Amino acid sequence: MKTAITLLTCDRPELVEQSIVPLIDGASKGQYHLFVADGSKNSANEEKILALGDPINGIDCNIRGGAGAAIVYALTRMLQHEENYDVVGLCEADVLLPSDWYLACSDLFLRGSDDGLSVGAVSSRCFADRVLFQRDGYAVCHNLGAGHILLTRRAAEIVLRTFRTGWSTDNRRIFAQLSGIDIGASWAFRTNEHPLTADWHWDAALTAHGLASLAVTPSQVEMIGQNPPLAEQGLEIVCNSMWPRDEKSEDAFERYRKSLGDVTAGVFHLGVETQFHLDPNTGIWTYFPHQMHMLGGTYEGDWRLREMRGWGTFAWEAGDCSDHFPMLSVPVFGNGTVLISGGKNGGKVEVLDEHSGFRAPLTLEPEGLNAQILQLQIPGAFNYRTISITALSPGVCFFGIQSRDKQPFLPNISFDHSHLPGA
Repeated sequence: MKTAITLLTCDRPELVEQSIVPLIDGASKGQYHLFVADGSKNSANEEKILALGDPINGIDCNIRGGAGAAIVYALTRMLQHEENYDVVGLCEADVLLPSDWYLACSDLFLRGSDDGLSVGAVSSRCFADRVLFQRDGYAVCHNLGAGHILLTRRAAEIVLRTFRTGWSTDNRRIFAQLSGIDIGASWAFRTNEHPLTADWHWDAALTAHGLASLAVTPSQVEMIGQNPPLAEQGLEIVCNSMWPRDEKSEDAFERYRKSLGDVTAGVFHLGVETQFHLDPNTGIWTYFPHQMHMLGGTYEGDWRLREMRGWGTFAWEAGDCSDHFPMLSVPVFGNGTVLISGGKNGGKVEVLDEHSGFRAPLTLEPEGLNAQILQLQIPGAFNYRTISITALSPGVCFFGIQSRDKQPFLPNISFDHSHLPGA
């Protein structure tokens, strides 16, 4: 398998100089190509990494927009690389791997296949509360996380196409439908309902496409620079290669294996949406700013990226308005709600329904300590028409569109770093 791995770094050079060593070792052996994506505010990491020279295949600095943007950048770069990699991976700077990690980790693709699984993602890191099943030397997981992960090309494409914050209840529903197991009884969140960062959504989205996520056990990694320590974060690294396996767990694994096979064969479809967000309690669909092009929307003018890890991962913030007002035009069916704010300083915005002529010029107050997002309802009945949102002041923020109707979308359009403002 032709493999590429990107080390994600942002400041903290004392961690980078440790975590990059085993990655360079594997690259030196020709096991994979190694890239670095750095979002630091100074040049310390760049200087340390450049001093190492070969076998680093490339280092990109000044990756802005936060962790989500860096992940999207790294996946996009590797997937679009002329080497046409079969597997692409991510490793964060606080994950320290042993020198021999790669063979055991990459072997999970084959080991899972031998157990009847189509494997989309593997990891050397395994947290106890994220284990769905324990097998012989590996765990089937409901979350691997972006800290350390290798993805098949198809899996990485699914991750980008479905990239968004998730919802805890959706993850519980998906894995219960596949295996009969409610992870709410064992994972850190218990039965609480709340948003999940984007990498918590990955494995749920992969299983909805018939792909399993596996981790080496005992876990191969050491988590470094943790403040607070893992125990205070409610996290525990899996230290045993085998946990007790009984008839009940074997039956659940067999159900899971068969369910994934049926999903792949197209004879079973999970009853949970993974690309766009559907609130199961209210029936409201949410389309985040980075998904507007999937609806046929277009942005114009100076929009800038704002990290919102708990809300879609990204918001769009209006930049310079002196030459051309930043604007979004997007087709919407039925009644819709536009989510906007005045940003840090307040500002003006205009929302226009180009079919009915409904026009709403608004003066928005500053967000304050707690982000105050205005929900502006746009009546639409059974009209499929274009709505335009024009920022008349810099700093105005766009957070997405909500509707009771599932919106028409372009099924063959995905998402990559080029769709983020400033890319």
